[in-house]
Amino acid sequence: MHFQSIFVQTISVLFAVQATAHALPTDLKAELAAVGDRRAAAVGAGRAGVDAGLGAGVDAGLGAGVGAELGAGWFLGNICKRPPAATCLFYTRGLSKAARIFAKKGGADMTTIWEMWNSALYDKRQIKSNPLRCIMQKKEDRNVYFQNMSTAMATMCDVFATVMDKSVDSSKDPNKIRMDGIWGQHEFPTLQKSGNEGKVNQIDAINQDGTIVFTFWTRGNSRLGRGLGGLDKRDTCGIDNDQTAADFDEGGDYPVDW
Repeated sequence: MHFQSIFVQTISVLFAVQATAHALPTDLKAELAAVGDRRAAAVGAGRAGVDAGLGAGVDAGLGAGVGAELGAGWFLGNICKRPPAATCLFYTRGLSKAARIFAKKGGADMTTIWEMWNSALYDKRQIKSNPLRCIMQKKEDRNVYFQNMSTAMATMCDVFATVMDKSVDSSKDPNKIRMDGIWGQHEFPTLQKSGNEGKVNQIDAINQDGTIVFTFWTRGNSRLGRGLGGLDKRDTCGIDNDQTAADFDEGGDYPVDW
């Protein structure tokens, strides 16, 4: 009986830890649940339209719906941990896990998208209790979701940023950097703006292990950016394992076009 009691207690603790890892404040959970319900209804309506012979166009615009409801402003309003100045690390497709590992390596103390929001906002589980399940299930919605999250991150970066790309080699050619995904279409254009919460003056490009570095972009003769102040630690920030980042990249179960 003693061993059985210990086993039951251990299982209970494990379930409690798992629940805590995906915990959301009640108001935020309700808001996400409402968005999820609307996404599910929209997907259902789209499928019904296709079944009725109305064509795939009925299903169009779902990603735009996610963008309208969970835009960059929404992510800014629900930030968990702001990136300290000069720590933002971006990356292109296929490097989600590598970038996260590098950011923690040898005191690099860099910030990726995977540390900045409540851990539940990265939840891909296809279970009824996950309000993001419908968004994560459909690639178009999933892409828009992370495009908006990425834009919000870029808005907060200050002074200096870094991008990791597989094409970085000894030629140090900025034209080789991949620009057809979230980095080139959303993050980089946002970093170039001067009216953000932070102001980035230089972006360096690095290879996967950080042994090759070169200046990818500079603002020129501009003043230093404004400091973003301390960190906001309201919730459990970020994911707790590198594999989650890999799952949201090419080759993973829920790929995103970084």
